[in-house]
Amino acid sequence: MKQTKRQIYILELIKVNGEVLTKDLSTKLNVSSMTITRDLKALAHTGAVKLIYGGAISCEMGTSEYPMALKEEANIDGKKRIATHCKYLVKPGSSVFIETGTTTLAVAKEIFRTENCTFYTNSLLALNALSKFNGIALHTVPGKYRDLSQGFLGLQVVEYVKNFQFDIAFIGTEGIDLNSGISLPNEEDAYTKKAIMQQAKKVIMVADQTKFGLTHLYKASELEEIDLIVTDLSDETPLFKAIAEITDIISVTSLSH
Repeated sequence: MKQTKRQIYILELIKVNGEVLTKDLSTKLNVSSMTITRDLKALAHTGAVKLIYGGAISCEMGTSEYPMALKEEANIDGKKRIATHCKYLVKPGSSVFIETGTTTLAVAKEIFRTENCTFYTNSLLALNALSKFNGIALHTVPGKYRDLSQGFLGLQVVEYVKNFQFDIAFIGTEGIDLNSGISLPNEEDAYTKKAIMQQAKKVIMVADQTKFGLTHLYKASELEEIDLIVTDLSDETPLFKAIAEITDIISVTSLSH
């Protein structure tokens, strides 16, 4: 098992059980205790877990944020299904903003084929992915680089996007909650998203099922401000049904193209 996948597995165990022990993980994953110790130290450095003697315990989810390398490995199939559906939402000739995040990155890799679109992004990952394709109009957005977001945030972004009215914006998030709306653990990330959403005719939130029910410190928007949420969360869950009463939401698990 690769390092990133192993660390995601460890995070999921901690999320379920509240704590893990190094010796148990070593046996379960068939790796040395030293390897597990390095994994736990790396996770502790992100703020996701707290080290204890012989293992680690969970930290408050609302204050932690995982590195992008870990996020990319999480729920790859779900993000792919979300992205595949999104390509049907973009009309030829549209101006499209792609915001930071791994689900928005998956969307970028699908929708670039739409004819005569102009793409704007503050995501370094999306920029690198789209730059490999010929024949598309691609613009990067200026701002302060943030490593955890793998993109550009802050006042420069806010001032720049005021000059535009995008046809559609694909936005990512760290948390979606019925009462708290769309929220992030980082203040700059939250107000940057808010500014981008204000300059879009249609705001599409793309979020895999792991983001639902989570609340972070900084609110980016209310659910009512989102035009459409595309997710792999089952439409049979109570949370999905409750959100559907507030705004449009699509579950790709119930769709076929």
